Amino acid sequence: MRCLHCGTWAFKLLCPVCQKQLLTPKPSQRVLLNGLKVNSFFAYDDIAFLLHAKHKVYGSFIFELLAKHSFEIFAKTFHFPEKILAVPIDDRIKDGYSHTAILAKALKSDSIKPRYKALQATTSYSYSGQSLAFRKSHPRRFVCKLPKNSKVILVDDLITSGQTLLEASELLKKFQITPLFALTLANANLN
Repeated sequence: MRCLHCGTWAFKLLCPVCQKQLLTPKPSQRVLLNGLKVNSFFAYDDIAFLLHAKHKVYGSFIFELLAKHSFEIFAKTFHFPEKILAVPIDDRIKDGYSHTAILAKALKSDSIKPRYKALQATTSYSYSGQSLAFRKSHPRRFVCKLPKNSKVILVDDLITSGQTLLEASELLKKFQITPLFALTLANANLN
């Protein structure tokens, strides 16, 4: 097969050269209006074509590769005095898999336990390419299925405006759940 990035022959979707070039994390952090820290591993422009693979047949393999080079490494170095939950944002299966569930699974460690189907949106709006005004006027309306007093890491593939993570973290606080921070693959910083 050919590498998705450079087109050279490779045994994987990305050749070793492109993996090293594209999948070396460049961490960044944003702080949302409510104080939630959102840590991202890559700049959106660097991996946009890989993120768009979530709508392709091979998307699950790309997200497993991205998770291996970011979330999994984070989980190996992260320690917390008690077990915390990794909660993927709206991990419903689309196109045969859930990209956010793949990311949360990569966080499994002695300190972190993935918790699936715990934060589901009741609306099905697509925020892709939408303005901040659209995102604010079309909330996700999450349903929370987490135990009170849980401590969680919110997991998503991308942060643009921050609206989804802001809405999710505010809902968790209402249920006496502590969102410690959020992890995303990429930061697209939409103003």
